[in-house]
Amino acid sequence: MKKLVCLLVCLVAGFLAPGTAHSQVSFYGDFSASKLTYQSNTNVLYGPTIGTFIGLKNLGPVNFSGDIRGSFVGASGVRLDGLVVGPRLATSVKFLKLKPYAEFMVGFARYNNGQNVVASASTDAEIQINGGIDRPITKLFDWRVFEYSYAQYYGLGGQYNPKTFSSGVVFHLP
Repeated sequence: MKKLVCLLVCLVAGFLAPGTAHSQVSFYGDFSASKLTYQSNTNVLYGPTIGTFIGLKNLGPVNFSGDIRGSFVGASGVRLDGLVVGPRLATSVKFLKLKPYAEFMVGFARYNNGQNVVASASTDAEIQINGGIDRPITKLFDWRVFEYSYAQYYGLGGQYNPKTFSSGVVFHLP
């Protein structure tokens, strides 16, 4: 699975590279709080989410982009770090100056419960569905007002479904 995801990322990057020379490239950094629930045990993990998206095509009012992101959350020795890639659809609401967006991401994540035993860590596939709202502050900066992410992490029997809330900033290259 890891080799397939890596191959997919390389192929997409190779095919899109010539077409992105005049596309909008943006970088973002968020502070994330992820609720990691397993049976009756609930952990809230905190940390940064960083990434970049590249505008690929405008289809009327909808902007189609490619996004790649990494999240690095943890607390009390428990960690969930992941890397995902996928399409992003965004639009603008002119009268409210808001930019809602939605993403479907696939990749992998590594979970470690911090107990340093053989069955305490796993690296496996992950899928995410993300949605949020950005608000332009200046021509180059947006405030990521809110983002919600629902994920399925397939490691350790697939019992983890992290639900993540984030807020941060977006920087658009000129």
